Amino acid sequence: MKNPLSPFGSIYIVTALIFLITSITAFTPTSINLISKIESDQLPMPPLILHIHAASMSLWLLLICIQSMLINSKKYALHKKLGIASIVLATTIPISMFGIDITNINGGLELSNSNTQEFLINYSGLLLIHGVSYLFFPLFYVWAIVSRRKDSETHKRMMMLATAVLMIPGIGRLIMFSKVLPDFGLIPIDARHLYMLVLITPAIIYDVYTRGMPHRAYLIGLGLLATWIVSAHFIWETIWWIEFVRKLFVL
Repeated sequence: MKNPLSPFGSIYIVTALIFLITSITAFTPTSINLISKIESDQLPMPPLILHIHAASMSLWLLLICIQSMLINSKKYALHKKLGIASIVLATTIPISMFGIDITNINGGLELSNSNTQEFLINYSGLLLIHGVSYLFFPLFYVWAIVSRRKDSETHKRMMMLATAVLMIPGIGRLIMFSKVLPDFGLIPIDARHLYMLVLITPAIIYDVYTRGMPHRAYLIGLGLLATWIVSAHFIWETIWWIEFVRKLFVL
């Protein structure tokens, strides 16, 4: 039976497309602007790690869309073959993201010419914002892989959650740079977490519509995310967190 809420036939296809469209909307304007400045020699070529991350994230979002379509079309053999590619991407994405953060921190430190408090606040905040991706993407992805054979329902939902936590940088651009999304007066990390949850909401609503309640995978996943969201709110710009980042990077 086709999904009554979706013209595409599957809530997973719809959710994957929401992720893809959000990312395109977030990064296309800044990417075009960056290319223009590089061509006019206003900016140097970005470091290799940025290209690696951009390529791996783009491929991941495309893969999630294709995999959802393959399952909906019952092309299980091809779905399994392409699943191997996800292992490579799932390794590359968090490593390249952390590499970009380290590059930005080192670059910011050089520009600041000193270990100013403002510098530490900015970059300790950046690491905390990306913390949800660092912590939960590997967890949700591994959970999805482990459950793929015996529990396909958990597998599908965990892949959606794993992708949702990767959307934080794109959401940040929509709030901070293009200002497509309002922040409602929230602190930066809370605003990003809010929209991250909004992106996964259609899938949750569909579960409630068809099952009467969200699948346990969503309940557990959202419970873990809620713990992080509340914790990150209270950690934000605290002295001990800023000092931890200082010691972590020997600043």
